[in-house]
Amino acid sequence: MKKTVSNDSTKAPLFSVSPPYEMVYRNELSPNPAEPHSHNATELYYTLTDLPDVLLNDSISMIPAGTLIIIPTFCIHQLYHENRVVYERYILSIHTNWLKSVFCDIPTVFSRLEEPSPLFFFPKGEDKTELISHFEKLLKYEDKLTPDSLSSFFRFLSFFSRIIKSFESEAEYNLPISDSQKKVNEILAYIHEHIRDRITVTDIASYFYLNPDYLSRLFKKHMHIPISRYISTQRISEAESLLRNGLSVSQVQEELGFSSYAYFFKTFQKFTGVSPSHYFKL
Repeated sequence: MKKTVSNDSTKAPLFSVSPPYEMVYRNELSPNPAEPHSHNATELYYTLTDLPDVLLNDSISMIPAGTLIIIPTFCIHQLYHENRVVYERYILSIHTNWLKSVFCDIPTVFSRLEEPSPLFFFPKGEDKTELISHFEKLLKYEDKLTPDSLSSFFRFLSFFSRIIKSFESEAEYNLPISDSQKKVNEILAYIHEHIRDRITVTDIASYFYLNPDYLSRLFKKHMHIPISRYISTQRISEAESLLRNGLSVSQVQEELGFSSYAYFFKTFQKFTGVSPSHYFKL
């Protein structure tokens, strides 16, 4: 459940539009994790719970409690936790396009929010306390756009810019990863490399000299979805990327090897909720 504090209802919004962010706090049992997905926003994901299997792009690893993850726009991710374990996290989604429309010269902090690969930070002591304090202040505005909410948002960005600089000088970090996760990462890299081909589970198993049933079990153990569904998710993500880069719907269908326009249309709409022709116009 979203954690909020009631705001003063007498304050009128600054504009009749949404703010450049959404702030969420959750601390609950969630038996059904979300499947791999992406967002049209940059996520600042601060977990207060150890996460055993975290997918970011085409790599899976363990993420310890106290990690702040910067998840880029359209980055495929899944932040899985163990069943029957209370899972606590803060999630701040930032719409960087809004920021671009406000600032002609994009400050360094905004460019870091648009890094193509995920970033990881481990705030300690006063930085951790201040980070949570900023999140709590943003929560109280219930995602309403007011002068006070915008002021709190930009104060957070100023703080975030400072902690980025403090971590840039630190040594390279290594996230914990098991041997079986390493094998799954090899499989993910292969899928990513061949996503425009008509790859099957049998093809992948043959490449890695594995039994197809064993490969499927290993993949689902860490990814928590069937490998065939993950391949479909990645293909649709690639289709979205091609559409954003200006290819027509028919060009994308041919580029990704879908057997027909109708099949591509049906699959795309199933995963995104909109038709490829509508997405093309967004």
